[in-house]
Amino acid sequence: MIDKNSEQYIQFDKLWNGKTPKGVNTSKRDSFRSKMKNACQQGGLEYSKINSFRVFSGELKELDSDTYKVGEVKVTKPPRRHLRGV
Repeated sequence: MIDKNSEQYIQFDKLWNGKTPKGVNTSKRDSFRSKMKNACQQGGLEYSKINSFRVFSGELKELDSDTYKVGEVKVTKPPRRHLRGV
Protein backbone atom coordinates (compact mmCIF):
# COMPACT_ATOMS: atom_id res chain seq x y z
CA MET A 1 0.00 0.00 0.00
CA ILE A 2 2.43 2.69 1.16
CA ASP A 3 6.11 2.27 0.32
CA LYS A 4 7.85 3.66 3.39
CA ASN A 5 11.19 3.70 1.55
CA SER A 6 9.94 5.94 -1.26
CA GLU A 7 11.35 9.44 -1.54
CA GLN A 8 7.87 10.95 -1.32
CA TYR A 9 7.02 9.15 1.94
CA ILE A 10 10.37 10.13 3.48
CA GLN A 11 9.67 13.78 2.62
CA PHE A 12 6.15 13.49 4.07
CA ASP A 13 7.46 11.88 7.26
CA LYS A 14 10.00 14.69 7.76
CA LEU A 15 7.26 17.30 7.36
CA TRP A 16 4.86 15.33 9.60
CA ASN A 17 7.47 15.16 12.39
CA GLY A 18 8.82 18.68 11.76
CA LYS A 19 12.37 17.45 11.17
CA THR A 20 14.83 20.05 9.90
CA PRO A 21 18.62 19.97 9.58
CA LYS A 22 18.86 21.84 12.90
CA GLY A 23 16.48 19.53 14.77
CA VAL A 24 12.71 19.40 15.31
CA ASN A 25 10.67 22.51 14.54
CA THR A 26 7.32 22.16 16.33
CA SER A 27 5.86 25.21 14.63
CA LYS A 28 6.55 23.79 11.17
CA ARG A 29 5.14 20.39 12.27
CA ASP A 30 1.94 21.92 13.63
CA SER A 31 1.47 24.07 10.52
CA PHE A 32 1.86 21.06 8.20
CA ARG A 33 -0.50 18.92 10.27
CA SER A 34 -3.07 21.72 10.28
CA LYS A 35 -2.91 21.92 6.47
CA MET A 36 -3.31 18.16 6.19
CA LYS A 37 -6.24 18.20 8.63
CA ASN A 38 -8.01 20.86 6.56
CA ALA A 39 -7.34 18.93 3.34
CA CYS A 40 -8.74 15.73 4.88
CA GLN A 41 -11.85 17.51 6.11
CA GLN A 42 -12.46 19.07 2.69
CA GLY A 43 -12.11 15.64 1.10
CA GLY A 44 -14.54 14.10 3.58
CA LEU A 45 -11.88 11.88 5.16
CA GLU A 46 -11.06 11.09 8.75
CA TYR A 47 -7.90 12.90 9.86
CA SER A 48 -5.05 10.41 10.23
CA LYS A 49 -1.45 10.06 9.13
CA ILE A 50 -2.36 7.56 6.41
CA ASN A 51 -5.14 9.71 4.94
CA SER A 52 -2.89 12.75 5.17
CA PHE A 53 -0.23 10.95 3.15
CA ARG A 54 -2.81 9.95 0.55
CA VAL A 55 -3.80 13.61 0.19
CA PHE A 56 -0.13 14.74 0.17
CA SER A 57 0.81 12.23 -2.53
CA GLY A 58 -2.15 13.20 -4.71
CA GLU A 59 -3.54 9.68 -4.65
CA LEU A 60 -7.05 10.92 -3.87
CA LYS A 61 -7.12 13.64 -6.48
CA GLU A 62 -9.56 12.74 -9.21
CA LEU A 63 -8.73 13.22 -12.85
CA ASP A 64 -10.30 16.29 -14.45
CA SER A 65 -11.77 16.23 -17.93
CA ASP A 66 -8.55 17.84 -19.23
CA THR A 67 -6.31 15.27 -17.52
CA TYR A 68 -5.32 11.85 -18.79
CA LYS A 69 -2.78 9.24 -17.70
CA VAL A 70 0.20 8.06 -19.69
CA GLY A 71 1.48 5.07 -17.72
CA GLU A 72 1.72 6.42 -14.18
CA VAL A 73 2.17 10.05 -15.25
CA LYS A 74 -0.81 12.43 -15.16
CA VAL A 75 -0.82 14.85 -18.08
CA THR A 76 -2.99 17.97 -18.05
CA LYS A 77 -3.74 20.00 -21.14
CA PRO A 78 -3.66 23.73 -20.39
CA PRO A 79 -6.70 25.76 -21.45
CA ARG A 80 -6.50 27.33 -24.87
CA ARG A 81 -5.70 31.03 -24.77
CA HIS A 82 -8.72 32.16 -26.75
CA LEU A 83 -11.06 30.17 -24.47
CA ARG A 84 -9.81 31.67 -21.21
CA GLY A 85 -12.00 34.07 -19.26
CA VAL A 86 -12.56 37.30 -21.12
